[in-house]
Amino acid sequence: MIIQVDNITKKYGELKAVDEVSMTVEKGELVGIIGPDGAGKTTFLRMLSGALEPTSGTVIVEGKTFSENRRELKEDIGYLSQISQAYGDLTVWENLEFFGKIRKVRDWQERGERLLRFAGLAEFKGRLADQLSGGMRQKLGICCAVIHQPKILILDEPTTGVDPVSRRELWLILASFLRNQMTIVVATPYLNEAERCNKVALFNDGKLLRYNSVPGLISETSLHVFEVHSRNLKRAFEVVSGFDFAESLVVLGDRISFVTPEASRDKAGSILEALRIKVDERAELKEIGASLDNIFADLIKS
Repeated sequence: MIIQVDNITKKYGELKAVDEVSMTVEKGELVGIIGPDGAGKTTFLRMLSGALEPTSGTVIVEGKTFSENRRELKEDIGYLSQISQAYGDLTVWENLEFFGKIRKVRDWQERGERLLRFAGLAEFKGRLADQLSGGMRQKLGICCAVIHQPKILILDEPTTGVDPVSRRELWLILASFLRNQMTIVVATPYLNEAERCNKVALFNDGKLLRYNSVPGLISETSLHVFEVHSRNLKRAFEVVSGFDFAESLVVLGDRISFVTPEASRDKAGSILEALRIKVDERAELKEIGASLDNIFADLIKS
């Protein structure tokens, strides 16, 4: 493993922003951190990067702790916070120069040129960072974070507020880093992005609720997800909502989705019977696989 987190807690007075979290990350993995606002994601990532000291517990990176090897470990980690560290009153190239020099990168110019070509920013070298689009500025931030060629890249919601095309480009950049065995830990508010990760950590109220691969999380759940198709969705929704075991009921385009716990799975057939009698004789009901969204919503609710 490259990262080992042992029972870390961060307290601000009586508030526990992160509460006794333990997890490990293997070299070359992409780990997604998800959770609602205030779940403790940013505090956790700051402790993981060495930017913040835990109140208790230990972060071990490559067998070393920040308390004893902070300077050495800083060279192995690139960190991009929610607020891009690119300076708005510097040009793209000046930002790379600044971060290259403070990281004491001897060949920062060569690396900078290569990173800009790779990120599609080469033609914008002379543009102020404040004049870049949100997606371009995030790509510049990633370039600045990796100019010293870290082994670990930690990103705090890099695609928030970024247009879909730029989001895709950012993930292509991360995929290329993974091919070179970089380890990446990324917080994201988008569950479809989390599904790209080797493992996903679900946070809420400072606690780590689950940590596993997406298939592993799905195999652990006792939830069953069903879809209803009907020619009269409004009336069908009214009928389905009358069954108390049909939870998280929602209309999704041309269908209705609901969740049942394991104990109520066999009752779902009664919904179809009621729909065909009261609403639509051609109504259909089928079970589909639980999604990360279903699992996370259920964990937070409980």
